[in-house]
Amino acid sequence: MIRLNGLWGPTVVLFFVGLAVAGCDGSTGAAGSAGTPGVEGPPGVEGPPGTGLEPLAAANVESCATCHGGVGDEHQAEYDRYVDASALAMTFTSVTSVANAGTFDVTLEFSIRENGLPFVDAAGLPSLDQKRFYAVQYDSVTRQYLNGNTRLRETNIVPGANPGDYILTQTGLPFAPENPLAPFDGAQVYGYIARGALLEHAGGSGAELPAGTHVHLYDDVSNTALYFGTAAVSDPNSYESMANVAGCEKCHGTPYMKHGYRAPEVAGLPDFGACKSCHYDDRTGGHEDWQYMVDDPLNWATAGLPDAEVETKYAYKAKLMNDVHMAHSMEFPYPQSMANCATCHEGKLTQVLADTNFTLETCASCHPVQGTDAWPELVDNVTGEVIQPEGQYYQGHRAPPLEYLWAQAEVLFHDPLVTFDCQACHGAGVSRSFDELHSGYDKRISDDTGQRYANLHTVSIDNVTLNGNLLTIEYSANNAAISPPLLVSFYGWDSKQFIVPSHTRDGSTLCNGRGCRMEYTPGDTNPLFTEDAASVPGDWKVTLDMAAFQSVETDDIPTLIANGDVKKAEITITPRLTLTVGDDDVAVGLNAVTATFDLGGSMVVDDYFKGANAVVDTNKCNVCHDQLAVTFHSGRGRGGDTVACKNCHNPTYTGSHVEMASRSIENYVHAIHSFQDFDPGDTFETFDPVFAKRYDQHIQHIFPNFTIRNCEACHLPGTYNVPDQSKSIPGVLSASDGVATWYEIVDGLAVEDPAGRNIGTVSEVVTGPASRACGGCHRANLIKADLAGDLAAFNAHTEVGGTFVENDSEDTILFGIIDKIMSLFE
Repeated sequence: MIRLNGLWGPTVVLFFVGLAVAGCDGSTGAAGSAGTPGVEGPPGVEGPPGTGLEPLAAANVESCATCHGGVGDEHQAEYDRYVDASALAMTFTSVTSVANAGTFDVTLEFSIRENGLPFVDAAGLPSLDQKRFYAVQYDSVTRQYLNGNTRLRETNIVPGANPGDYILTQTGLPFAPENPLAPFDGAQVYGYIARGALLEHAGGSGAELPAGTHVHLYDDVSNTALYFGTAAVSDPNSYESMANVAGCEKCHGTPYMKHGYRAPEVAGLPDFGACKSCHYDDRTGGHEDWQYMVDDPLNWATAGLPDAEVETKYAYKAKLMNDVHMAHSMEFPYPQSMANCATCHEGKLTQVLADTNFTLETCASCHPVQGTDAWPELVDNVTGEVIQPEGQYYQGHRAPPLEYLWAQAEVLFHDPLVTFDCQACHGAGVSRSFDELHSGYDKRISDDTGQRYANLHTVSIDNVTLNGNLLTIEYSANNAAISPPLLVSFYGWDSKQFIVPSHTRDGSTLCNGRGCRMEYTPGDTNPLFTEDAASVPGDWKVTLDMAAFQSVETDDIPTLIANGDVKKAEITITPRLTLTVGDDDVAVGLNAVTATFDLGGSMVVDDYFKGANAVVDTNKCNVCHDQLAVTFHSGRGRGGDTVACKNCHNPTYTGSHVEMASRSIENYVHAIHSFQDFDPGDTFETFDPVFAKRYDQHIQHIFPNFTIRNCEACHLPGTYNVPDQSKSIPGVLSASDGVATWYEIVDGLAVEDPAGRNIGTVSEVVTGPASRACGGCHRANLIKADLAGDLAAFNAHTEVGGTFVENDSEDTILFGIIDKIMSLFE
């Protein structure tokens, strides 16, 4: 299969023959003086080209499965302990209060059962990892929870009269929970317990999070509450949140528990009522840095403002709306647009986007107010003049600053530093209402009614035929305005990856002076493809001449097919469509379609590593991303089918933006969801405190299930153990980035580290599928921690148990190793 290009050069072999002259009997005499050098002889005959046997000989089939065969099951089993039924069950029995000098002494009686039997513990419940109890009041007129965060101290717990029963007493509470008084007409007591920390690491850091985090996963968790209401509001469900718990579960898993142990759904309380015990409506917020980091990035990174001034300028209330919006819009790399309100508020958009909610507080919960250094470029729509150059610290995925939006709309009379009433001008037929500015849906994904463009505008592969080396594809769309790029890739052996991906250029210069790819958009010029004369927009017929592709790394495609190295082709359509949405032309997110074609049987085959035999479920991707690829691949329909991703994300490509990784889909996705950051060489080309602090913040994030070990967040059951090497080809990992400067965190600030980065030069290497797939997570964690020694040890371990060989610039070693390993399974 491989074309060997003589990477190691010609072997020149010279023979030197010493000639001895036999003399007569007698003394040989003294040695004479050295003679003059003889004439140089002719060069020897050039030897045959080198075969690269040394690096190829070092390549072995991976033995990872020998010791780690069921490791994926072990990862999943740990997470399953978190989501399965809890052995602990806590029940509140009664709450009673006694007035005492203007406050109240409160007694809470409760019981704990373990697998149905009394749970016996000492005073203070020392055998439990978590135990917290709160009281909060509710005003149904204003729909506000107030006087919250009233702790009932767990240190006051003593055993009750019967085994498993406990009594908690607390003095000095400002109200009696069981007897709400006007203006309050409701109150609740809420608590939770947890035991059996999972996924713990050295230093007490749980669930792969940094030490000191308050996020942990536990084997056994129980949340419980008692609600008390007046006759007017005796039903706790008189409060209805405008958010849905199902919205949280999309990204955070089911059941969703904040921090890993605090449930928003608790028997006897309305949804999110338990959360209001801490996030009550008049609580002073404690995360002013969330607004600070997007409003004034440079000062945030260099502490240009004293803490007191930051707390004053960015003061806010820590109600659920503010903390959830700010965290997702400002702190976390949220994988959707914050304008996609339906993610959390589905079915309740009318209430959420009512003009009564059109307030500065609502807007500023997602948008920074000023953000001068983080403004995107602003251009006058009429003259094309740049009004505001792109800020040095602009981040395109953030909600744009309010001042930017006001400048764009030419309404700079808004004063962000003075509280003003949005509703005085907006809504009621005066000016643009809240729901005019926000439909509640991402305009790249859905129309204003919530209909998804991927469902409205579709493509299909209708027929595939093979005639010699000519592969003809007929495909269509229900909208003739769709532009339908066609991609054709060829699987290697019986694996799930391509030996000749569509994105690979051939050895010609026929496509704008460059090699041609097996990718074609109707109307383009690509000599590999011929469009039938009857082909029209919306109904296309295109033929690929497989023999015309001038392979560089491998034999030509007809030879690969003839010798059995290639048996199947993958045909993909990645549709593009631009629609006018409001005042903007928007590239909307559509679904790709794929078809696997058996070249020997000349027919389309079902379920080749898809359908019933898929590795991942695209619907699982979309619970977080909504429409896969919209936030990171605009302008082309790449959703709907992860097989389409593999045309570019193939093991034969290096990691591009991700260092020490393959672009293969599993390596790329594992590294990205482990929060290995992109392009650190570019980030640290020169030291900048903003970029350094952003980098440090990014690498500390965690997969939203609080651990990446929930393999089934993406995978289908049984598809996440060590890869079967007969079904997955070896691949190439990119070299390490050249990082010019580095940083360290001192007193919460990123400062330049004169010692530089510990991880130095790591070459581009060829490695096996387990090293690539499992290493996507494990290398990411070592790279983030800058553990050069541990990274070297991990790579050495993969070399001992498989393949870890430095690649060459022509990829001769890569394709030689692929050929050697995969030929073992023919």
